[in-house]
Amino acid sequence: MGDMGDYWRDVKPALKEDSQRKRAGNRDASAGNLTAAGIQFESKNGGAHLVVSAAGLVVDFWPGTGLWVVRGTNERRRGVRHLIKRLGGQWPPQGKTDGEIHP
Repeated sequence: MGDMGDYWRDVKPALKEDSQRKRAGNRDASAGNLTAAGIQFESKNGGAHLVVSAAGLVVDFWPGTGLWVVRGTNERRRGVRHLIKRLGGQWPPQGKTDGEIHP
């Protein structure tokens, strides 16, 4: 096969490992950010799916990818900070500097 095929065959395992590591870090950091903002959630599937309840809403949140969906609506967005703000929380949480909570 050509040089590019060999290159991607060699690089793909490292890229996959980096992606898995980043998603795992996102899961940990997002749960900590929600907790610090005082927003309650229930962890499902080993933390891969969080059911967040606040401001009269129930939100399905997948912290590995950052996707969140407000149940009963078509509202779909990404990012734990946007989720915290959408639910009426404050970002960064009171008494914390921006670098203390999240990576």
